[in-house]
Amino acid sequence: MFARWRKVRADRKRWAGARTMADLGELMAGWLEGDLTVWPGYAVSGPDDETAGLIPVLARVNRAGFVTDQSQPGCDGPGHDGARWEQRAAVSGLVADQGLMLALARVAEAHRLTILVRGVDDQTWIDGVTATRVGGEDYTSFGARLTHRDLRHIWRGVSGTALDAIAEALQVTLIDPEYGRNDRLWTALDEALDLAAAA
Repeated sequence: MFARWRKVRADRKRWAGARTMADLGELMAGWLEGDLTVWPGYAVSGPDDETAGLIPVLARVNRAGFVTDQSQPGCDGPGHDGARWEQRAAVSGLVADQGLMLALARVAEAHRLTILVRGVDDQTWIDGVTATRVGGEDYTSFGARLTHRDLRHIWRGVSGTALDAIAEALQVTLIDPEYGRNDRLWTALDEALDLAAAA
C-alpha cells in the first residue's frame, strides 16, 4: 500500500511539472498505457474497460498534440443495468497546433464526422451533442464549451503555465453521427495524424 501511495505521489509531481501541451500529451499517453496511476481530472486509476481497444490510437493522438480528456467507443446493446445503451464513438480534448487542427478538420469532413471547435472565451453558449442514450433517453453529451473554471477543475494539480496553455488551446470534439459504429472515428484520427506529419 505504501508503494502505491509513493507512486501516486510521484505521478502527481510529474503532472505538476508539465509546462506545455506536449508535456501534457506525453503524460496522458502514459496514463492511458498504464505507466502513470493518475491524471488530474479523473478519480479512477486507469481508463475504463471500454477504452482498452482505443488505447493505441488515443496514446498516439496525445503524443501528436491532441490532448484528450474524454472518449468512448461506439456500441449498441445491453449495458450493466440491462437497459439498451447506444453510444456514438466520440473523443474530445485540446489542440494547440494549427497543422493538426487543419488535419482533424479535413478528415472529419472526408469521413462525415461531426466536429465541434470551441475556445474558452467564446461568448456563445452551445450545448454539446448527445453521444449516449440509455433506454432511448439522452444520457451524456460531448462538445459543450468548457469555461476557465471547468478547465481548472479538470486539470487541477498542473502548473499555472500548463493551465495557460490549456486555456489558449482549442477545445475539439469529434463524434461519429451513427450510434453503434466503432471504426470510422478511430481510422480518421490515424489519418489526421499521418496528414499532419506529412505537412
